Amino acid sequence: MRTMLLAKLRIKNIKYGILALFLWVILLSCNVSAQVVDGTYEAEIAVQASTVDADTAAIKTLLEKHLQIFEWRNNARTTATEWQRLFEAAPQNIKNLLATEGYFSPTITSQLSQKGNISVAHFDIALGKPAIISSVDIQFKGAIRQASEKSTPNMTTLRNEWLLAKGEIFRQEYWAQAKRRLLTSLLVERYANATISNSLAQVNVEENTVALKVEIDSGNEVYFGTINIEGLTRYSPSVVKNLSPIKPNAIYTQTDLLTFQARLQESGYFSNVEVTADTKAANADNQHQAPIKVVVLENKSIKMGVGVGYSTNTGARTQLTLEDLSLFGRDWRFASNLKVEQKAQSLIGQIQFPITKKGYRDSIIADINRTNIEGQVLTSSQVKIKRAWGPRKREQYLGANYLIEQQDIDGGESTTKKVATLNYGITLRHTDNDLAPTRGYLVNSEFAYAPFDSLSNGQFLYSHIKTQVYYPMTTSTQFIARAEIGMVNGKNNAPEAFLFRAGGDQSVRGYAFQSLGVQEAGATVGGKLVATGSVEIVQWLTNQWGAAVFVDAGNAANTWADLEPVYGYGLGARWKSPLGPIGADIAYGQEVDDYRLHFNIGVAF
Repeated sequence: MRTMLLAKLRIKNIKYGILALFLWVILLSCNVSAQVVDGTYEAEIAVQASTVDADTAAIKTLLEKHLQIFEWRNNARTTATEWQRLFEAAPQNIKNLLATEGYFSPTITSQLSQKGNISVAHFDIALGKPAIISSVDIQFKGAIRQASEKSTPNMTTLRNEWLLAKGEIFRQEYWAQAKRRLLTSLLVERYANATISNSLAQVNVEENTVALKVEIDSGNEVYFGTINIEGLTRYSPSVVKNLSPIKPNAIYTQTDLLTFQARLQESGYFSNVEVTADTKAANADNQHQAPIKVVVLENKSIKMGVGVGYSTNTGARTQLTLEDLSLFGRDWRFASNLKVEQKAQSLIGQIQFPITKKGYRDSIIADINRTNIEGQVLTSSQVKIKRAWGPRKREQYLGANYLIEQQDIDGGESTTKKVATLNYGITLRHTDNDLAPTRGYLVNSEFAYAPFDSLSNGQFLYSHIKTQVYYPMTTSTQFIARAEIGMVNGKNNAPEAFLFRAGGDQSVRGYAFQSLGVQEAGATVGGKLVATGSVEIVQWLTNQWGAAVFVDAGNAANTWADLEPVYGYGLGARWKSPLGPIGADIAYGQEVDDYRLHFNIGVAF
């Protein structure tokens, strides 16, 4: 009996064992079929669009850039289990990414296949139709609701300038950009404490539309308060305050803060400047005023510099500079410059006074110059007083000048002239970039009148106008035109400093510096008239390097009948340096039948 019972138990155990083995084999086979083999991993995406204007290439790039399965396919730590997890998570990740582009109902088919030792995850995506913006609702709270429609910003203008209009395709990037731009328009002017209190993009999947709603609180209008200055040890507070473009209790604008900071940085008094406004304090102030905080670091009072260089006009150069930024312990700035070149030498001293409350910039200048060019040696000394005003875009000056000049000509007589003049000048700068303009114009006009016979060798009127125009023909091709005209009206008694010669880097290329003018004895001297012009086309080959082709023409003479233009042609290379455009030109002077090399640095205005 016992033997039979044991036999039955063994049979049952064998049955259970066989059954367990069978189940284990089934489970093993299921597990194997769900896994991928360790080895190399690859992912593929195919995108199909239902509208012809869909940029499937850009969408594919977006998915490949942000999907984890693409990021981990070449990672040495990726295992078969991890690859399986990434494959299963990918469809939802794809939907999330497509939603940012306005596709809320895509159809995604995924397949995992084995090609040798390579596990390939393939995704077929039918985008469907993109969601269209069905409505835009922009609501305002705060002081802007009581503001005049003539004030900036105002509700009407902000609604009209909203980036995402009804009927456009919804994209998350544009949605965020539109809200950011709306808020920034308030923050930069008048409403420095504005906030977006609520925003909603409500998606209707069935109708494939998105309804946009934004609620923005402008807060109170903010006005500028008092100016508080930190860091002054040597200069008086008026040096800072007189440079401020901000009037008392003026409406807050970031533009005024940036202009204030730029003026302080350009003044030469400071090595570091920071200008901010405490707009949060305006919330607690019944007058809604934001105090202005100016933190400065003064430059060293004495600065010296030594430099060397070379000019294709005047040859090798050595230069020594000395600056005293607190002359006689006052807020006066003194600058001197000793320059020794092969063809020209000069010593210049200048005292600049602090800008006045009305924005005037006064200075006194004295200089001694000597040049030896084209058979003419000029030695002169002069004293100038000058008052300048206006922003960089429209800068003007008035001045008075007294000059004594000695002229020595090869094969001619030596003469000395003196002149006292009243001067006026204006410079207009309207370009898209000060250092490397691509569009716009520059105009410089100067006039001088010698009214006193007792202080001069005779009366005359000097007029000189230069202009330069920039125009982008294409995104990489630039057109540049330059013109100059000058004349002296009166008897032939003006010193050489007020007469004209042409030729050189910034004039007619292909000819030596100031080699075009009136022939007298064995020298070229200045004429009462000058007219030059240039047309240049620059083809930018990269962001910084370009090639140029140009034609220059012009001359100087004493009469219009004698003013016969000469021509120069050439090719050049251009480089956009941090200091402005640098050019190297090879020019052919048709009149002299010779080639010359010219260098240009920056914009000569």
